[in-house]
Amino acid sequence: MTHRLISCDRWIKRFIALFALLTLTACDVTNDDRPDPNVAASSLSRYNFSSEGIQEFYVDGVWGSGVGIGSGGGSVCCVMIPRKWHEGLQVTVEWRRSDCGGVNENNHSKCAGMKGDWPMKILKKTVPIEPYDVLDETQVFFLPYDEIKIYVTDKSPWHAGHPSRLLSKLGDIDQRPFTDAEMKRFMEP
Repeated sequence: MTHRLISCDRWIKRFIALFALLTLTACDVTNDDRPDPNVAASSLSRYNFSSEGIQEFYVDGVWGSGVGIGSGGGSVCCVMIPRKWHEGLQVTVEWRRSDCGGVNENNHSKCAGMKGDWPMKILKKTVPIEPYDVLDETQVFFLPYDEIKIYVTDKSPWHAGHPSRLLSKLGDIDQRPFTDAEMKRFMEP
């Protein structure tokens, strides 16, 4: 019985045909990997007006760092947000915070000076994003009683034009935990 060997030229042609076939079958025209033009990346910043330190937080699974009591600002990249705000727009925030029971008379955490592990609490909440006109920085406000507000803006919280109206509601306050009266005024529409 005689075997016919495939010539080198024939072997190359078959290899190219097989390679082309594999390449084309890898391209699924129904799988559209192009980014959604209605969504864009937004830097993520945080402000803590609560009396507990935030060790870390996530917005829709994107890590946002931590933020101490009465601290804030800075930003990390990036959370995906719709370019245009719409009714019902919300995100899920998951955070790990201290569970010390607030601050003392000097506005310091009651955990200050504790040795070893601080008591911790892990929380998760789906919260609405406040209305915005232009996509910019996504700001997470940690508030007393584990309340959270989300703003998308290019303005600092102390700017008169910030959508939270922090300045008009509470005056020119330092960044610190809200008192109960301040929290009530801040949450009013």
